[in-house]
Amino acid sequence: MKRSQKIRTGLLLSAFCFAVLLARAQNDYKYRAAVQKVDSTGFYKISLQPGFVAKSESGLVDLRLMDGKKRLIPYVNSANVPINRPQAFMVLPQVETLTKTDSGTSIVVENKTAQPISRIWLKLKNTAVIRTMNLAGSDDLNRWFAIEEGVPLGPSDVNNDGSYVQEFDFPASSYHYLKILVNDKNKTPVKFLSAGIYVRDSTTNNYQPVVPVSMARAESGKQTVITISLNDNYQVNKVHLNITAPKYFKRSVSVFVPDKKTLLLVNQSELNSAGANDLFLSVKTNRLVLHIDNADNLPLMITGAQVYQTDEYIISYLEAGQSYYLLTGKANAEEPNYDLKFFTDSLKGPTSAIKHLAPAQNPDYQSPVSPNKHDYTLLTWGAIILALLLLSWLTWKMAGEVNGKKAGG
Repeated sequence: MKRSQKIRTGLLLSAFCFAVLLARAQNDYKYRAAVQKVDSTGFYKISLQPGFVAKSESGLVDLRLMDGKKRLIPYVNSANVPINRPQAFMVLPQVETLTKTDSGTSIVVENKTAQPISRIWLKLKNTAVIRTMNLAGSDDLNRWFAIEEGVPLGPSDVNNDGSYVQEFDFPASSYHYLKILVNDKNKTPVKFLSAGIYVRDSTTNNYQPVVPVSMARAESGKQTVITISLNDNYQVNKVHLNITAPKYFKRSVSVFVPDKKTLLLVNQSELNSAGANDLFLSVKTNRLVLHIDNADNLPLMITGAQVYQTDEYIISYLEAGQSYYLLTGKANAEEPNYDLKFFTDSLKGPTSAIKHLAPAQNPDYQSPVSPNKHDYTLLTWGAIILALLLLSWLTWKMAGEVNGKKAGG
């Protein structure tokens, strides 16, 4: 075989292997949604509709963006895009003053935001000592549950106003009350001045409604049970209840989702006539069960419920006139690793938003082979491996001929 023919054969085999691997990769995604075409090339924000997210795995790890030539296109998801939103510092009100216990000095503060928090800023009088802190949470000031322990409380930096602020990170918690315990048993206590959090302007939070929603209620003793049913496994981030009576109320509510044969607690909050009656959570489910504690009061008049998903989206560089598709619905998928995530600082400016069509069955999808049918997976991979071995042999032969010519020349 001539050298040029060998090269052509090798290239054809390489193209065949790549095409087979690419085709199989696209066949693993059960759903596909066409993306709106763009008129000019650049970065675009593709909003992900609740119906599409419902078809995806948790965390959107199986989401892929494909162009008309069936090439996977890099993107960055909303969780990795910096968001510029106005922030304000909110001091958490102290429910109990500083108290000295057998274990140390504690302070209890109230989280009135009704949203999970994962960071507190503590303002203390200047000190040069080192202590450790424990954090616990409660919804009734009686039963306390551990959140984090042994967090170092370091000495202050040098300043002139006699106080300093220390940042305290912990797992996101939605407890209504937080207790900070400084382990200073048999030691002189440090002095807390205040504790607070930075909150973003809630008007900038964007949500997309999940529809349709059906609601059923039942009364059980002093408890109202609300069941909210959805027609798919949606991502749920907010639930709003339409409460019309009584005029004044303050009830504790627990939110559960079905977990095999039991109910899994995902949120504990409060319904208050002075509030918006929004419940914030993060769960992927098709059913929510709310337990409202009425104590000795008449049940609340709840006329309806709305369910919302946060504004999920991806940002990618799209070419004008090109066709693009979103792929999802692959079991055991791994999150893609694209270089674009290292350049998110350049995505802070305004980005045009585009939409996608409703998800439909991916025409390239191949369902898993049932036991009574032939499985050609091993045969396909055998052909690929054989082609790669033949390509390697041709490459080795060509390298040998080149070296032989050099030696003889």
